[in-house]
Amino acid sequence: MSQQQIGIQRDLVYGERAEQKLTFDSYTPSTVNGGAVIFVNSGGFESGKLVQFEEPVSGQIRFLGPEELTVEGSDPIPLLSQFSFAGLLDAGFTVFDVRHSNAPHSFDEMLEDVRAAIDHIHGQAAEYAIDASRIGIFGASSGGYLAIAAGLTAKRDRDPLVQAIATYYPAGFDFPADLEAFPQVREGLPALNVEDAVLEANSVKNLFQAGGPPTLVIYGDRDFPFIVNPCHSILSEFPKAGIEVKGVVIEGAAHEFNREDGYRKEDGDRAQAELLDWFQRHLL
Repeated sequence: MSQQQIGIQRDLVYGERAEQKLTFDSYTPSTVNGGAVIFVNSGGFESGKLVQFEEPVSGQIRFLGPEELTVEGSDPIPLLSQFSFAGLLDAGFTVFDVRHSNAPHSFDEMLEDVRAAIDHIHGQAAEYAIDASRIGIFGASSGGYLAIAAGLTAKRDRDPLVQAIATYYPAGFDFPADLEAFPQVREGLPALNVEDAVLEANSVKNLFQAGGPPTLVIYGDRDFPFIVNPCHSILSEFPKAGIEVKGVVIEGAAHEFNREDGYRKEDGDRAQAELLDWFQRHLL
């Protein structure tokens, strides 16, 4: 991490669901490039666990570097370095950490939340000192699905609001088929306990035909079939709609780039480097 000062605004409100405020945090480097990246803070369709800052006794909010990231006050966890905002901030991107509603809300409602956040950030671009025509989005696992689905469908007056998408190990290309093949997934992810028509309508396979932003997909070749199969489908089907895609396969890695011997820093570093390069190429 460079010596840039990071301006942090916490718990900014972008909407409401069931009388609960929906919020995000903004991270602004001292030297900005005008581009912005939205992070969908989601795993297992649960939002808000990942912590990117701390408040020391002095009350001074401090951005955490990639080796310090924690979940809910735990000790630093090596796998979390892949989610650090440090590289994006160093490059001058403003980063928005978006939280969606949690259980008992369903995944389609969470998708609506993310679209609402994109629309809000786009509409307030001048306030956040960003260029509304240079907004990207990324997420992992359920956050990867939400990043793709929202990135494809968030529009204002038919104009797309997202110009680039990056994902780690996303699911959801064909939810009905995936849940039929792997019924245990529905048990582990209650947000997917909705009618088949809702699953079908919000599957990525039905969202990309009209085209969409360039999309990066990074995944481990030993991940669950529920993840690997959608990754393959995205990489093979998106080009048919004229969408630029790039796939990065981390060999020997499973979900979250975990390996038999645990997490390796180099896997997270590689994912971060690919993500940063993607946004620099498509947003600057």
